[in-house]
This record gives sequence, structure tokens and C-alpha cells, in this order.
Amino acid sequence: MDKCSSGCQGDLKVRIKELEEVVKQIMKEKEDEELMAFPWVGNLGQWYWMVQSNEVEFNNRKVTNLGYSIEELPGEIGFEFFTDKLHPDDYERVMENMRSHLMNKSEAYEVEYRIKAKDGNYVWYYDRGKVTKRDEDGKPVLLSGIVFDINKSKMMESELKEANEKLKLMVVTDELTGAYNRRFMLEKMQEEMNRFKRTGSGFSLVMMDVDRFKHINDSCGHNSGDIVLKKLADKVNGRIRKTDVFCRWGGDEFMVLLPDTEMNDALKLAEGIRAKIAGIKLESGIDVTASLGASNFIDGDTLDSFVKRADDAMYMAKDEGGNCVK
Repeated sequence: MDKCSSGCQGDLKVRIKELEEVVKQIMKEKEDEELMAFPWVGNLGQWYWMVQSNEVEFNNRKVTNLGYSIEELPGEIGFEFFTDKLHPDDYERVMENMRSHLMNKSEAYEVEYRIKAKDGNYVWYYDRGKVTKRDEDGKPVLLSGIVFDINKSKMMESELKEANEKLKLMVVTDELTGAYNRRFMLEKMQEEMNRFKRTGSGFSLVMMDVDRFKHINDSCGHNSGDIVLKKLADKVNGRIRKTDVFCRWGGDEFMVLLPDTEMNDALKLAEGIRAKIAGIKLESGIDVTASLGASNFIDGDTLDSFVKRADDAMYMAKDEGGNCVK
């Protein structure tokens, strides 16, 4: 009985000493505002981690912001109450950041992370903390920090990134068909030419043009012409590889750049595209076909000579009545 009483008193003294350290730290921060010099938007208050007993003191907003009521919280909260709720993709990064600071390898513990709220959704938090007391052996005793809810800013950041990606896509794609535009294709062809000079890796080009496209526009209207171009783009996209680059070169002319492809394989792919396009039929009953030409990049080629050979081959196909590959 006496031993229990003595032990409890000892635990109480340790607890009182730790709380005194927290109070001292709070008073110190009021004087130097070391951790206060941050924007206050999203501020959830300060926290204190008593490292050796693994107890955490914090502003209630840190947990009520996650959907928990104060009554739901255990009497004593350790560091794991929060780390167990970290997003799996963030856990090791957060822990390494903390370990680095505790070992005095970094000036501060500073990290953004996602933490699971009571409803199961993840909320973005930003933490900054510093070891404000070490023992005579240099081991951390007290870590003081401040936490912010940055969920709104992260959502805005994500929306901005998505908008930028859409904008980038708009700059390099054709609005009607969704195929890449001429400018993008020129850049990609230059990249392949540079790669050819470095590695000797061959590449090919397929050009195509809708047969009697003017007749389709004149007899069925420009809306039908637009439908043809969209359908053609869908057919080509369904036939090419992910590594191939499909573009609208201009008007009803399209190109497919084929990296790591020699002429025989380029002709096989072109024939597959021709067959796909030949399956397009308009409501007016008009069958859609296309003429295709292929070229393979050879040593000494320029961009113009490479494209011209494919263009010449395409017009040879047209001269033979269309709906074929040359």
C-alpha cells in the first residue's frame, strides 16, 4: 500500500515537472514569439510533446478540426494518436523529418501531411516544431510546435495544377479533333531527329488525307466535314501505340510519328489505319476513305525531306484513286 502510494506520488511529481516545463515554454514563447511568426490563416494552435513520457498537450482545435469531440479523446494522448492517422504515403516522410530533428540534424521539424479525420477523409495539415529543451546528455525532452489546417490551400493548389495541365493541353492540341497540333508535332519530330543522331534509333512518319473531302463539305455541309475529322481521329487513336504521336497537320491532313519503327512496320500500321477509316459511313450514305503515305528517316535527312517523302507518297496514293497506302 505504501509502495503504491510512493509510486503514484513519484509519477505525479514527474507529471508536474513536465507540465511546469510546458508552462515555462509557453511563457518563453510569449516573450520571443519564436513559433508565432507564421501566417494565422488555418491556425489550429500550439502543441507540446513531452518526448520521454510520450505525452502530448495541444490546443483542442487540433482534434476538433478532425471531427472529434473532446469527450471522445483518451485521458492521455501520445504521439501515436496523430501518427497512426497519417496517410500511408506520408507516414515515412513525416517520421523521417521528426527523427532528423530529434537527432539535431535539422533546424526544425517542418512538414506537410495528410491526416485522417473521423469521417474517413484526409485533411492536409502543416506542422512546424522545435526541440526547446534537451537533457544534459543532449537527448530531447520537450518539442514545441504549431499546426495549421492547409486543406483549402492544398485543394486550390490541386485545382490550379489541373487547370494548368488543361491549359498546356489546349496549347498543343487541335480543338476540333483532340489530336496534337502542328507545332507540337514539329517539336516531337525534332526530338526524334536528335535521338537518331545520338543513338541511330530509326523512326517513321505516316501522312494521311481524307479522300474527296471537299465533295463531302460541298454536298453534306461543313458540319458533316467536322464529323468526318472527329471520327477519323477516333479511329486513328484506337489503332496507334501510346508512344506514337498523332497530329492534325492542317485541314484534313493528319500525321502519325512512329518512334522506334522501320518502314515495314510503318506500312503495316498505315494499312491498319486505312482499314479503320474505311469503316466510317456518314448518315448521308457517303463512305469515308483516306490516302496514306509513309516515310522512314534516313541518315542525311532534314525535317523537310523526311516530311516531303511521306507527303509525296500520300499524293501517289491519291493519284491511284485513294483508299490505299504508298
